[in-house]
Amino acid sequence: MITDMTKGDTYRVLFKFSLYIAAGNMLQQLYNLADIYIVGRYAGVNAMAAVGSASNSVVLLINIAVGLNMGTNVVIATSFGKKDIVQVKKGIKTGVILAFLLGIVFTILGLIFTNWILTVTNTPAELIEEANIYLRIYFCGLIFLFLFNIIIAISQALGDSRTTFYSLIVSTFINVFLDIILVKYLNLGILGAAVATVISEVICFAWGTIMITKLLRQIKVREDYKYDIAQQNKIIRESFPAVLQRSVIAIGVTLMQSLINHYGVNVMAGYIAATKIFGLVSMPVMDIGNAVTTFTAQNLGANKKDRVTEGISAAILLDICFSIFILVLVYGFGEKIIALFISNKNNIEAISFGLRYIRITCLFQIIQGVLQVYNGVIRGAADVKGFMESFTLNLFCRVTFGYVLAFFLGLRYIPYAWPIGWAVGLAIGYLRYVRLFQNARDPILKIKIFKGRS
Repeated sequence: MITDMTKGDTYRVLFKFSLYIAAGNMLQQLYNLADIYIVGRYAGVNAMAAVGSASNSVVLLINIAVGLNMGTNVVIATSFGKKDIVQVKKGIKTGVILAFLLGIVFTILGLIFTNWILTVTNTPAELIEEANIYLRIYFCGLIFLFLFNIIIAISQALGDSRTTFYSLIVSTFINVFLDIILVKYLNLGILGAAVATVISEVICFAWGTIMITKLLRQIKVREDYKYDIAQQNKIIRESFPAVLQRSVIAIGVTLMQSLINHYGVNVMAGYIAATKIFGLVSMPVMDIGNAVTTFTAQNLGANKKDRVTEGISAAILLDICFSIFILVLVYGFGEKIIALFISNKNNIEAISFGLRYIRITCLFQIIQGVLQVYNGVIRGAADVKGFMESFTLNLFCRVTFGYVLAFFLGLRYIPYAWPIGWAVGLAIGYLRYVRLFQNARDPILKIKIFKGRS
């Protein structure tokens, strides 16, 4: 259902919109865990490692697909906020064609350079054969990954986050079902896992296409428009920082992992378990930031700066609620949750470090939440420079302070590098917001809990 985010109660609009985004992303994370579990349980450790190695090899392509999603979302949402339906239609058609073309290009390149990719990424020799099988089949379904991300962009730009959520539910259940049939019962190993992934992506795209077609009938997208070069350039310009952000983050994660690796296998195990958990529990605040991007783009298109400020206050309040809930969960059940990911329950060092990491990061999670809100605003306002400055300095400080704290204070203080990085990124994001919205009121003063009404 199309939602005009320039109208209605700000809190209700943002809550409903971000709830479906968070639920969909959490569903994907849980599916990934289930996928690895099934492959590792029924196809063996080598197959599980091969899937992991192959998946890591296509991170850049996934980043490009997601970045294209974000760029298309901002362009369409801004036009929708202006009620410029002609530009909305042009943005939709241009985004779909661009995704289709990129999907074909990267599929061909991927199939040609599969062996080279595995060699460059230092895939162990004993995993090359299985990883090669997985990657080649994965590349055959790559075009559907690109197209489905555009479906996500279109539906969310029009204020509808339910359409893709329902598609993800169907895809996830089919994927897990096929994994069990092909891997467990037919003993197809990594071949079965790869085929299950591609089939689920095709079904997800098909289901999403049916639902998005019904959605677009509400704005009567029937006229034939030529491919719009101006819209293409806008989409690419808005997509680039998102692609760069995710790629730089991957580099930062690698550098932090390298630092942790110096402390031995036990600490590594605790860190990996803790980061998986934190990635899951922090997803709601990340997705609130994504919701703010669409909200901002629509309202700036409608020239409603004050409503963007109201959206910031609503998003911050939602972040506070989620952060408190997560904090209670982690401090109450953190040790038991960490232990689920560590096979040796007597590994005190792994559980101890993992627990310390997750408690410290969740304690300061509200900083990350507010950071995501302001980054969502400047991204929705098409402030490419500000967005890149914020996330780059955030990551740089996080990695730098991680090594500095490790050198001067030791292992126990490394987790504090995360909130330091978030605080720096937030400062930059807030300053960019002030520059963009010079006459807007302070969003903190507009939070209902303090004012009584927005």
